[in-house]
Amino acid sequence: MMLDKKFLSSQPKRLSPEKPHIFTIMNDSIGKLINWIIKHKYLAVTIIFLLILIFFDENNIIKHIQLRRQESQLKADIEALQQEHDIIMHKLGELEKDAEVLEKVAREKYGMHLDNEEIFIIKD
Repeated sequence: MMLDKKFLSSQPKRLSPEKPHIFTIMNDSIGKLINWIIKHKYLAVTIIFLLILIFFDENNIIKHIQLRRQESQLKADIEALQQEHDIIMHKLGELEKDAEVLEKVAREKYGMHLDNEEIFIIKD
């Protein structure tokens, strides 16, 4: 049986099974993106999941990195304050053991004197 050329041209074209018919009409970048997502749906879901974890989650990775930096800064501050505390405790121990050191600090730093003494301040 011979088919007429007009009959063949009037038949609707069948769509390829690879692409959904709605998105084959679209030739712009959104259509291409949607076609790519349909082809690589597991990869697309993984990428979306990672983006949510990195940027949009309450405990995102960026916030986690900032908190780690803040934690290391606070640890450095604690170490410096601990060293300062050790120095002060050492000085306190010296003051409690030696009365002459205590008297020297009281006179020089705080301007204290005995009742029968007079203080003369000499400026250079």
